[in-house]
Amino acid sequence: DVLKKETLFKALKDVSVVYYLIHSMGESNNFEEQETIGAKNFAEAAKYNNIDRIIYLGGLCSENKDISPHLRSRIQVGEILKSSGINTIEFRSSIIIGSGSLSFELIRAITERLPVLITPRWVNVPAQPISIIDLLQYLYDAIDIDFDTSKVFEIGGADRVSYGDLIREYARQRN
Repeated sequence: DVLKKETLFKALKDVSVVYYLIHSMGESNNFEEQETIGAKNFAEAAKYNNIDRIIYLGGLCSENKDISPHLRSRIQVGEILKSSGINTIEFRSSIIIGSGSLSFELIRAITERLPVLITPRWVNVPAQPISIIDLLQYLYDAIDIDFDTSKVFEIGGADRVSYGDLIREYARQRN
């Protein structure tokens, strides 16, 4: 539990590479604060245990634009992990397409359960979806990438589509 610092020191003992795949957005109204605390606790425990590398999955966005609290928090977590001084690879991903992905499960649930839906504006925001298989390959390959400083890799897919486009395509493929 990254919100309980004492649990991390033992969990990261005798480990050289760690993945930070934690996102608390749905946990409470103060998810940004929780994410900051969790990232700081994790970074401290990683430094204490002399971890060689942190691999973090964040959100794809333009830092120069007005971004949502969700994406702002993703950027902040990456900064906290990199500030630990540990070699950190930050992957910035958009919508992940594949079973188990929260975004994909949302698309599946909306499409299969709601024949008609009045949608919020975010349904029209363009994104660059990536296959869960491609994402997993990036995460796996990050273990052995050779470099001395922290890096950020934007790994959005080549196509720019909205959630609405994805919902319509999912519905088309599922008839």
